[in-house]
Amino acid sequence: MNRRPLGLVAAAYAAVVLWATIGPAPWRTAGNQVDGGILNPDAWTAPVTWTTGYFSEIALNVVIFVPIGVIAALLLPRRRWPLALLIGFGFTTFIELVQLPELDRISDPRDLVMNTSGAMLGVLLVLLARGVRRAGLVADELREAGFAPADEIDALDAPLEPALVAEPSVVTADPAPDLVTARSEQAA
Repeated sequence: MNRRPLGLVAAAYAAVVLWATIGPAPWRTAGNQVDGGILNPDAWTAPVTWTTGYFSEIALNVVIFVPIGVIAALLLPRRRWPLALLIGFGFTTFIELVQLPELDRISDPRDLVMNTSGAMLGVLLVLLARGVRRAGLVADELREAGFAPADEIDALDAPLEPALVAEPSVVTADPAPDLVTARSEQAA
């Protein structure tokens, strides 16, 4: 897979997220930030941190980081996907630290948690998509190898409808010896 175009998409998306989160805000924020933001342990336990804010704000903090997790998971080999989670966490931590001294931004532990959750959701979506893709490839290999008749595998993809006539499978040639061994191992 050529990852270069995806790297350019990642850089462009990161620039948009940075502009939206640490660029000049077109509004004036109300001060419900605990001094020190995410660096202050009291901010993590203060009731104002977890009881203020709108559902739309919380959802946006998750949604904006889902593509970060997706892109990071697609750029990294599968064995390094935990690194994709660290990338999402590191990126949001950077944003929250930059927001600390800014007067029109709020460094909030809730944002850190929601953004990291969004990145995690993005990584999980890639895992799920690749699992579905892999299952389809395995089904195709089983069909080609003769482990299951094509109509039975295709029936799994078809909508549920009552069968009018059930036709038995017909094997026209002897399966290869290694297929017979594999079938007997699967049955056991």
